Amino acid sequence: MTSADQILKDALSKYKYADIARRDVTNAISQFKDLLPSLDSFLFNDGNRKELLILQGTIPVTFKGSIYNIPIGIWILDTHPYNPPMVFIKPTSTMPIKPGRNVDTNGKVDLPYLRDWRYPQSDLLGLIQILILVFGEEPPIVCKPQQLDQSYTPRLYPSSSSSTSSIPYLPYPTTFRYPVSTSQFANSGPGQYHVSAPQCDTSEAKTPTSMKE
Repeated sequence: MTSADQILKDALSKYKYADIARRDVTNAISQFKDLLPSLDSFLFNDGNRKELLILQGTIPVTFKGSIYNIPIGIWILDTHPYNPPMVFIKPTSTMPIKPGRNVDTNGKVDLPYLRDWRYPQSDLLGLIQILILVFGEEPPIVCKPQQLDQSYTPRLYPSSSSSTSSIPYLPYPTTFRYPVSTSQFANSGPGQYHVSAPQCDTSEAKTPTSMKE
Protein backbone atom coordinates (compact mmCIF):
# COMPACT_ATOMS: atom_id res chain seq x y z
CA MET A 1 0.00 0.00 0.00
CA THR A 2 1.40 3.40 -0.98
CA SER A 3 1.56 6.33 1.43
CA ALA A 4 -1.31 8.03 -0.42
CA ASP A 5 -3.43 4.87 -0.13
CA GLN A 6 -2.71 4.70 3.60
CA ILE A 7 -3.61 8.37 4.05
CA LEU A 8 -6.90 7.83 2.21
CA LYS A 9 -7.69 4.75 4.26
CA ASP A 10 -7.04 6.56 7.53
CA ALA A 11 -8.69 9.84 6.52
CA LEU A 12 -11.83 8.24 5.12
CA SER A 13 -12.29 5.66 7.89
CA LYS A 14 -15.03 7.75 9.54
CA TYR A 15 -16.67 8.92 6.32
CA LYS A 16 -20.25 7.85 5.76
CA TYR A 17 -19.62 6.61 2.21
CA ALA A 18 -15.95 5.71 2.57
CA ASP A 19 -15.66 3.25 -0.33
CA ILE A 20 -17.37 5.51 -2.86
CA ALA A 21 -15.45 8.55 -1.64
CA ARG A 22 -12.16 6.71 -1.93
CA ARG A 23 -12.86 5.67 -5.52
CA ASP A 24 -13.74 9.23 -6.48
CA VAL A 25 -10.65 10.71 -4.82
CA THR A 26 -8.34 8.05 -6.24
CA ASN A 27 -9.68 8.66 -9.75
CA ALA A 28 -8.96 12.38 -9.44
CA ILE A 29 -5.46 12.22 -7.95
CA SER A 30 -4.41 9.53 -10.42
CA GLN A 31 -4.96 12.12 -13.16
CA PHE A 32 -3.64 15.13 -11.22
CA LYS A 33 -0.63 13.81 -9.35
CA ASP A 34 0.33 17.18 -7.85
CA LEU A 35 -2.76 17.09 -5.64
CA LEU A 36 -1.69 15.30 -2.48
CA PRO A 37 -4.13 13.94 0.14
CA SER A 38 -3.83 14.64 3.85
CA LEU A 39 -6.02 14.75 6.94
CA ASP A 40 -6.50 18.21 8.42
CA SER A 41 -8.73 20.27 10.70
CA PHE A 42 -11.41 22.51 9.19
CA LEU A 43 -13.11 25.18 11.31
CA PHE A 44 -16.63 26.08 10.19
CA ASN A 45 -18.26 29.46 10.79
CA ASP A 46 -20.53 27.99 13.45
CA GLY A 47 -17.48 27.03 15.52
CA ASN A 48 -17.60 23.33 14.72
CA ARG A 49 -14.31 21.71 13.84
CA LYS A 50 -13.90 18.53 11.80
CA GLU A 51 -11.01 16.41 10.68
CA LEU A 52 -11.44 16.22 6.92
CA LEU A 53 -9.56 14.92 3.92
CA ILE A 54 -7.98 17.69 1.87
CA LEU A 55 -6.35 17.47 -1.56
CA GLN A 56 -3.78 20.24 -1.88
CA GLY A 57 -1.13 21.17 -4.38
CA THR A 58 -1.34 22.62 -7.87
CA ILE A 59 -3.33 22.16 -11.06
CA PRO A 60 -1.98 23.07 -14.53
CA VAL A 61 -3.83 25.96 -16.15
CA THR A 62 -3.21 27.28 -19.66
CA PHE A 63 -3.32 31.08 -19.84
CA LYS A 64 -2.39 32.93 -23.03
CA GLY A 65 -0.39 30.02 -24.39
CA SER A 66 1.60 29.19 -21.24
CA ILE A 67 0.90 26.60 -18.55
CA TYR A 68 0.73 27.92 -14.99
CA ASN A 69 0.43 25.97 -11.76
CA ILE A 70 -2.43 27.25 -9.62
CA PRO A 71 -2.26 26.33 -5.91
CA ILE A 72 -5.56 25.01 -4.56
CA GLY A 73 -7.02 23.02 -1.71
CA ILE A 74 -10.09 20.79 -2.07
CA TRP A 75 -11.77 19.87 1.22
CA ILE A 76 -13.74 16.63 1.06
CA LEU A 77 -16.79 16.56 3.34
CA ASP A 78 -17.54 13.43 5.36
CA THR A 79 -20.70 12.91 3.26
CA HIS A 80 -18.76 12.89 -0.01
CA PRO A 81 -19.65 12.31 -2.81
CA TYR A 82 -23.27 13.17 -2.06
CA ASN A 83 -22.35 16.70 -0.98
CA PRO A 84 -19.97 18.98 -2.90
CA PRO A 85 -16.41 19.60 -1.74
CA MET A 86 -15.13 23.03 -0.69
CA VAL A 87 -12.48 24.58 -2.93
CA PHE A 88 -10.02 27.32 -1.95
CA ILE A 89 -7.25 29.14 -3.76
CA LYS A 90 -4.23 28.70 -1.48
CA PRO A 91 -1.49 31.09 -2.57
CA THR A 92 1.67 32.08 -0.76
CA SER A 93 1.91 35.51 0.89
CA THR A 94 3.46 36.87 -2.31
CA MET A 95 0.49 35.78 -4.45
CA PRO A 96 -2.46 38.08 -3.77
CA ILE A 97 -5.81 36.53 -4.61
CA LYS A 98 -7.65 38.19 -7.47
CA PRO A 99 -11.37 38.12 -6.59
CA GLY A 100 -13.77 37.59 -9.48
CA ARG A 101 -17.03 35.95 -10.44
CA ASN A 102 -15.75 32.58 -9.27
CA VAL A 103 -13.40 33.45 -6.39
CA ASP A 104 -14.08 35.66 -3.35
CA THR A 105 -11.59 37.69 -1.32
CA ASN A 106 -10.98 34.74 1.01
CA GLY A 107 -10.02 32.47 -1.89
CA LYS A 108 -13.26 30.48 -1.70
CA VAL A 109 -14.24 29.15 -5.13
CA ASP A 110 -17.89 29.15 -6.15
CA LEU A 111 -19.07 27.54 -9.39
CA PRO A 112 -22.38 26.37 -10.85
CA TYR A 113 -20.78 22.91 -10.92
CA LEU A 114 -20.50 22.98 -7.12
CA ARG A 115 -23.92 24.52 -6.53
CA ASP A 116 -25.56 22.00 -8.86
CA TRP A 117 -23.50 19.07 -7.55
CA ARG A 118 -25.26 15.71 -7.90
CA TYR A 119 -23.39 12.44 -7.73
CA PRO A 120 -22.69 10.45 -9.93
CA GLN A 121 -23.12 13.13 -12.59
CA SER A 122 -20.71 15.28 -10.57
CA ASP A 123 -17.33 14.07 -9.36
CA LEU A 124 -13.90 15.37 -8.36
CA LEU A 125 -12.30 14.76 -11.74
CA GLY A 126 -15.03 16.77 -13.46
CA LEU A 127 -14.65 19.53 -10.88
CA ILE A 128 -10.91 19.84 -11.47
CA GLN A 129 -11.43 19.96 -15.23
CA ILE A 130 -13.93 22.81 -14.76
CA LEU A 131 -11.49 24.65 -12.47
CA ILE A 132 -8.78 24.42 -15.14
CA LEU A 133 -11.17 25.83 -17.74
CA VAL A 134 -12.40 28.68 -15.54
CA PHE A 135 -8.96 29.68 -14.22
CA GLY A 136 -7.60 29.67 -17.77
CA GLU A 137 -10.04 32.48 -18.60
CA GLU A 138 -9.84 34.36 -15.31
CA PRO A 139 -6.74 33.53 -13.23
CA PRO A 140 -7.43 33.69 -9.48
CA ILE A 141 -3.99 35.17 -8.71
CA VAL A 142 -3.04 38.83 -9.23
CA CYS A 143 -1.43 39.19 -12.64
CA LYS A 144 1.65 41.22 -11.83
CA PRO A 145 5.23 40.53 -10.69
CA GLN A 146 5.69 39.91 -6.98
CA GLN A 147 8.80 40.27 -4.84
CA LEU A 148 9.39 36.81 -3.37
CA ASP A 149 10.71 36.11 0.10
CA GLN A 150 14.12 34.57 -0.46
CA SER A 151 13.50 32.09 2.34
CA TYR A 152 10.40 30.74 0.62
CA THR A 153 10.71 29.70 -3.00
CA PRO A 154 7.50 27.89 -4.12
CA ARG A 155 5.52 30.21 -6.41
CA LEU A 156 3.21 30.49 -9.37
CA TYR A 157 5.23 30.06 -12.55
CA PRO A 158 4.91 28.75 -16.11
CA SER A 159 5.68 25.07 -16.52
CA SER A 160 8.63 24.15 -18.70
CA SER A 161 6.71 21.18 -20.10
CA SER A 162 3.28 19.62 -20.06
CA SER A 163 4.29 17.57 -17.02
CA THR A 164 3.89 19.11 -13.57
CA SER A 165 5.50 16.31 -11.58
CA SER A 166 8.46 18.51 -10.60
CA ILE A 167 6.34 21.24 -9.00
CA PRO A 168 7.26 21.68 -5.31
CA TYR A 169 4.67 20.79 -2.71
CA LEU A 170 3.22 23.95 -1.18
CA PRO A 171 2.85 24.08 2.61
CA TYR A 172 -0.32 25.69 3.92
CA PRO A 173 -1.78 26.68 7.30
CA THR A 174 -3.52 23.82 9.10
CA THR A 175 -6.87 25.49 9.76
CA PHE A 176 -9.22 27.31 7.41
CA ARG A 177 -12.42 29.17 8.17
CA TYR A 178 -15.35 28.77 5.81
CA PRO A 179 -15.90 32.16 4.12
CA VAL A 180 -19.14 34.02 4.71
CA SER A 181 -19.48 36.15 1.59
CA THR A 182 -20.88 34.45 -1.50
CA SER A 183 -23.32 37.17 -2.58
CA GLN A 184 -21.11 38.31 -5.44
CA PHE A 185 -21.84 35.04 -7.23
CA ALA A 186 -25.61 35.49 -7.25
CA ASN A 187 -25.68 36.25 -10.96
CA SER A 188 -23.74 33.16 -12.01
CA GLY A 189 -26.38 30.93 -13.54
CA PRO A 190 -26.16 27.16 -14.01
CA GLY A 191 -23.75 26.08 -16.70
CA GLN A 192 -21.99 29.45 -16.93
CA TYR A 193 -18.45 28.19 -16.63
CA HIS A 194 -16.91 30.72 -19.02
CA VAL A 195 -15.95 34.18 -17.81
CA SER A 196 -14.40 37.20 -19.49
CA ALA A 197 -10.64 37.46 -19.96
CA PRO A 198 -8.80 39.24 -17.12
CA GLN A 199 -7.35 42.74 -17.32
CA CYS A 200 -3.87 42.44 -15.84
CA ASP A 201 -1.45 45.14 -14.73
CA THR A 202 1.11 45.54 -17.52
CA SER A 203 2.96 48.52 -16.09
CA GLU A 204 5.77 46.42 -14.66
CA ALA A 205 8.53 44.56 -16.46
CA LYS A 206 7.73 41.08 -17.69
CA THR A 207 8.98 38.17 -15.64
CA PRO A 208 8.78 34.40 -16.15
CA THR A 209 7.30 34.01 -12.67
CA SER A 210 4.13 35.98 -13.37
CA MET A 211 0.95 35.68 -15.37
CA LYS A 212 0.90 38.84 -17.49
CA GLU A 213 -1.04 39.98 -20.47
